[in-house]
Amino acid sequence: MKLFKYIGTGIRYGRVWPTKPELNAIFPENRIILLTHFAARYLPLLAFITAVVQYQLLGAAFLGQIVAMMLFIATMPLQGWYWLGVRANSDLPPALINWGNEIREQIQKHGKTEMLPGIPKSYFDLAKLLQQAYQQLNNTVMRRWF
Repeated sequence: MKLFKYIGTGIRYGRVWPTKPELNAIFPENRIILLTHFAARYLPLLAFITAVVQYQLLGAAFLGQIVAMMLFIATMPLQGWYWLGVRANSDLPPALINWGNEIREQIQKHGKTEMLPGIPKSYFDLAKLLQQAYQQLNNTVMRRWF
């Protein structure tokens, strides 16, 4: 059951994380989220087409291998969502906690304290804080940290 919890958390984390180009150099999330969305969109269709073509070429004698390959290809997005779920629940290193506190202080300094998240302790907390910072602060303030 923990597997499904991590996958669900990963899906939510992928929706909350701000996919901004300046975050690419610091965090791998942007690439993982992009690849996972791409895989979720196209790999099930690719798995089906691959299975049909293999069945046409190889026949029913290889049905077990065809089904195994089709399931492997079709479930690849789950691996990305699982990784995101594990990452979302991971504790932040002290340097990122301090960085998150600086961002939080900037939001408070600009008077935007409604629904301000607490001190970030996990990557999911940091994602919520970054999302709010990108929504409420202007680009010059945000680019100062990158």
